[in-house]
Amino acid sequence: MEIVPLPREKRPEAAAVLARAFQRDPAWQWVLPDARRRAAVLPWLFASSFDVTEAELWTTAGTIRGLSRWMPPGRPPVKLGPAIRALVITPLRLRDATQRFFAYGRAIDDLRTDAVPMPHWYLAGIGVEPGERGRGIGSALMQPGIDAAQMGGLPCALLTNNERNLSFYRTHGFEVVKQTRATRTGPKAWVLVRNP
Repeated sequence: MEIVPLPREKRPEAAAVLARAFQRDPAWQWVLPDARRRAAVLPWLFASSFDVTEAELWTTAGTIRGLSRWMPPGRPPVKLGPAIRALVITPLRLRDATQRFFAYGRAIDDLRTDAVPMPHWYLAGIGVEPGERGRGIGSALMQPGIDAAQMGGLPCALLTNNERNLSFYRTHGFEVVKQTRATRTGPKAWVLVRNP
């Protein structure tokens, strides 16, 4: 299976795949409790995040069957112009979910920096088309960040809100370093690290 950088013209397709992959994710269920609204808003949120963050985007060659977002160390976490635009538009899109969205975002940033203060590669998200799961796509999408971290002698980190994902990450050498709640009333959260 060939994993390639996400072409810019395929970003809308990739955002739709991630939206379907995260439709039942505990964090997104907490931020956007209504399933129909979540399905409508998540594609826009993921597409927006591609512009806002300094992440490397990796996908399957040809048809988009999954995507991973790896943030390298040393880069600012966001691009200023797109971030300002998103700050203006997000409340209009999320309405009553805006406060939960921003609270969750701040909480996971704090959890990650507290648990992994040293430079590291961060898996900011990985998702596979629901009908394509169990075919090795997720494992293949993990490799670009793991390989880059290994080459630099750096750890990788990630945060998950889905306990079922822990065994998958452990098969790739990640270990839980912190377990808590993302916010006082939010979903459970696990921070995992893979050392070089």
